[in-house]
Amino acid sequence: MLTLGTAGQIDHGKSSLLKVLTSIDPDRLPEEKRRGMTIDLGFVWLKVLSGEMVGIVDVPGHKQFVHNVIPGLSGIDAALLVVAADDGWMPQTEEHVQILDLLGVRNAVVALTKVDLIDDPGWLDMVETDIGERLAQTSLRNASIIRVSSKDGNGIKELKGAIDQLALKIAPRKDIGKPRLPIDRVFTMKGSGVVVTGTLINGSLSSGDEVIISPSGIGAHIRVIESYKQQVARAQPGSRVALNLAGVKKDDLKRGDIVLATDRQNRTSRIVDVEIRLIPHESLKNNTELVVYLETSELLAKVLLIGSKVVQSTMPVFAQLRFDQDISPHIGEHFILRRQSPAVTIGGGTILDPFAAKYKLKDTDRAIAFLKGRRGLGLEELVLSEVAKHKYIEREELLFASCYSQAEIAAFAARFLDEGRLVAAGSYVVDSGYWQGQSRKILDILHREHLANPLRKGLPQAVVQSYLDLPREIFNRLTQTLVDSGQLIREGDTVALTSHKPSLTQEQEVIVARMLELFAKNRASPPTAKELAAQIPGSEDIIRFMCQQNMLIEFADGVLFEREHYEKIRSETIKFLEKKGQITIQDMHSLFGFSRKYTIPILAQLDKEGVTRREGDVRVLAKR
Repeated sequence: MLTLGTAGQIDHGKSSLLKVLTSIDPDRLPEEKRRGMTIDLGFVWLKVLSGEMVGIVDVPGHKQFVHNVIPGLSGIDAALLVVAADDGWMPQTEEHVQILDLLGVRNAVVALTKVDLIDDPGWLDMVETDIGERLAQTSLRNASIIRVSSKDGNGIKELKGAIDQLALKIAPRKDIGKPRLPIDRVFTMKGSGVVVTGTLINGSLSSGDEVIISPSGIGAHIRVIESYKQQVARAQPGSRVALNLAGVKKDDLKRGDIVLATDRQNRTSRIVDVEIRLIPHESLKNNTELVVYLETSELLAKVLLIGSKVVQSTMPVFAQLRFDQDISPHIGEHFILRRQSPAVTIGGGTILDPFAAKYKLKDTDRAIAFLKGRRGLGLEELVLSEVAKHKYIEREELLFASCYSQAEIAAFAARFLDEGRLVAAGSYVVDSGYWQGQSRKILDILHREHLANPLRKGLPQAVVQSYLDLPREIFNRLTQTLVDSGQLIREGDTVALTSHKPSLTQEQEVIVARMLELFAKNRASPPTAKELAAQIPGSEDIIRFMCQQNMLIEFADGVLFEREHYEKIRSETIKFLEKKGQITIQDMHSLFGFSRKYTIPILAQLDKEGVTRREGDVRVLAKR
């Protein structure tokens, strides 16, 4: 499927030529027929010798209607530039060619029309030479020139042949599974309802599909699809299509809206980073408000130059566009810039980052370096720069708003994972530099923790994660990698540096001895953690250390026992149960002199360990 767009000055015979080529009149509006001039977009088609169906968008040639020209040229594969032999190159020829060049259109055929009015072959040669010289500095430099006459049919066969060659030369549009139809026309048909038309790109749509209108997010249902007046079950990328939509009103839609296949595609933005290029003899100051033509939409945006205060040459520069409404942009999308008054085209460009953060002067160097790495739009550079920008990103989200399929993106990501340039962490891919930085940060956090609290065995993983603010999947993979490499140890939910060995200072050893003395003197009523901390200020970490080292054991309510003492209590309790069969709180008091304050936590601990089992007010051996 190939879509051409006409271009050229008013009265150079674009519509007349199309009528002869296709037997279809592209002028559909009553006003166009009354005034004898094209005002809005017209649509025709023809089947060339190869059997390829070629759609043609006819655009107005009057400078007053350039705002209708650009939406018509935004989705084309090639141009049909029309130049009248008697007038030659004219102002709107120049502007239309500039627009095509800025939109990146590289294929074209030139129809030198009205040759029947010229008797001097030398004049025709001179006009052809002039056209060739003017196109030589543009993306249309390789366009062939065909002399034609819509009046007598001279050259029409050759023109069809040239279009046929374009159809054979230009590769079909890729189906990347992300169909989008920028709407260029909305109308209603009696008995059918709302119809939208446009050039389908990036994927296919089928009758019966549920679709989303962007940027509004309104849902709709495709009743019927027509392509070149033929009803089709499935429309292919690159074709001109008309969608009969249900579930939506005509007033809900306008030129510039986009039909998308899924709500996931409807990602809107108001800030995009771009590369812009001005046409000769134009200049642009920072923070100028311009009209931006993006696909089929006409929008206002402030242009913030990145690293410049003014542009006065045709050399490409980086900039940020800030729109006053939501748009649905994608990487690599071309656009045109025009002034509001006077209404003239001054340049255009390409979107490099469709979801940019607000540019700040202090970020100039970083922003320029980032955009330089993306200007070629190669998948390798885009994948690496996108991950670097986000630090980490879910695989299915990586470059979703691009002109590459998710399979292509996944293949490059997999290659970079193998090469170590990216790191996999569950559903995420992580920039390798960021990964290394976060690894160092974990080690640094733990190092500082060990210096500040040498008696603690480490930090809970949740605490470490809170310092990093990482998704759980990434944090888990990060800590596991550090454990596997021998840099961390993990005990339960606590992590520590492998080199960390909690130890006491001489002063702390004195405190430990004092604490053990208190326990020895108070066998039936040892101090609780709270009481111990009150008697020996600053001993909390030492108590925790002694518990970690199995010197003490802590029960419910902060009850503490020396480990050896508790083991004796445990052993004596088991012997008592084996002899008596059951034990009560009173029995525990008789055996050890404990009050309920200590007996209840001890029995609860024995239950927890599976030594005893509670039956009413007594305990029995759990094995019985």
